[in-house]
Amino acid sequence: MSAPISAPIAKTAWTQTWMALAVRDIERSGPLDDSTAMAEVMRLHSSPQERLRERAWLLGQRLGLDTHMAHWRDAAWLLGAALTLAVLLLANGIVFAVLSDARSINAGSAFVAALGVHTLTLLLWLAGLLWVPRWPGAGMGAGMGLSLGRLLLQLLARWPLEEKMQRPHALALVSAAKQLLRSSRLAPWALGLVSHAVWTASFVLVLLGLLLAFALRQYQLTWESTLLSPAFFDALVRTTGWLPGLLGFAVPEGVAALQVDAATGQMVIAARTGALWLLGCVLVYGLLPRALCAALCWSVWQRRKNRVVLDTADPYFQQLLARFAALQPSHISDAEHVLPSSAPTVLWPAGAYQPVLALVGFELMPTPDWPDWPPQLATPAALVECIAGSIQERSQVLAALAQLRPQALLLVCDAAATPDRGTERFLRDASRHAQHCALWLHSTNPSAPVPPQRWHNWLDMLHWPQLARLHHLTEAQAWAQKNNGRSTD
Repeated sequence: MSAPISAPIAKTAWTQTWMALAVRDIERSGPLDDSTAMAEVMRLHSSPQERLRERAWLLGQRLGLDTHMAHWRDAAWLLGAALTLAVLLLANGIVFAVLSDARSINAGSAFVAALGVHTLTLLLWLAGLLWVPRWPGAGMGAGMGLSLGRLLLQLLARWPLEEKMQRPHALALVSAAKQLLRSSRLAPWALGLVSHAVWTASFVLVLLGLLLAFALRQYQLTWESTLLSPAFFDALVRTTGWLPGLLGFAVPEGVAALQVDAATGQMVIAARTGALWLLGCVLVYGLLPRALCAALCWSVWQRRKNRVVLDTADPYFQQLLARFAALQPSHISDAEHVLPSSAPTVLWPAGAYQPVLALVGFELMPTPDWPDWPPQLATPAALVECIAGSIQERSQVLAALAQLRPQALLLVCDAAATPDRGTERFLRDASRHAQHCALWLHSTNPSAPVPPQRWHNWLDMLHWPQLARLHHLTEAQAWAQKNNGRSTD
């Protein structure tokens, strides 16, 4: 019989970030094929965080991680119920003492049995809550190791997998969950929410059991101690009964409320008063603190769980962002809208150009990106300039070109740069002073050349077919040799 199909896991910032960390752990053994996912992410998102999360979500769905998350969610309810029952059985034996055949209950033992373990674990959680803000790396320590939430996380990690689920992927999800809880400092709140919810449910069951037992049977709460005096019991009752008394619960009058049983010689509290005192203590010191803590954890969790972000300083995510940047479509900053008819026009008759070559680098830093500037061309250049692009430099170069009127003009730009309106204006003005003009899109890093696709898209948009496009030194040398000194028609 096949297992029932779980409802899909919700796609939130928390689940996507969790998925991204799990995929990172999985890819440490080798990169996954993500070509389709990368293309889909580029189409849907522009934010770096959204791109990283969406890529991981698509890959995680392919690996079945989202199915395992949904499997965990369903199992968490069953394990939570089991933990509640375990807490009821182990930490709240008072219910079974009340429901036993004995009609006499030691008040001190009942008080400790009902609230002792609860008080200890609550203090440990509070200590962990105070520890985390002071020590960023302590998100899963300082009291968290003994929490029911941590126990639930460990049980889920060992929960039986379905046939199609892979154990390494499940372990990656466990590791990612711990990393995310630690880095976001949400461990005390998330794990505390589980613990407080389980304790709240167990105290509700305890109170219901006590109410049922006290309503149907007659019990006597006694005080028995070998070392502690009745005065100690008097102080205990008065101190612990103060808050329940504010809520209307009857409080025994300490020693004055004790009576000596003639048959057993034990000190006995009036049955009704003692029952109300015990019920009030369980409610005020057990149920209410846990319910309030659970509400606080729930509020913090809901407010902060979708504010988690991935650490983009991580080399793994930096590499992914670099790949996204390489896929970024062309974008021209401050592009000037020109008509197709505004192509460069020749200002001089054909015979007025001198058979010389001019070489101009625009917004190209020759040092240290290009220490061998100017490049070695087969034809010596009559004019060699390299400008950063200031207005004064542009004017000087344009004036020199207007005076020289070269037959061939080779303009050099950085292929990794983004062309803008200033680039377009200078190239157009410079090309008007030469008969033949070419644009060399030079990569400042020959070992990792940058595809100048943005430049090609930009030139196509400007309808500038007269401008030859070059990419390598050999192409520039061949073009200079071909166009320098060539006769014109």
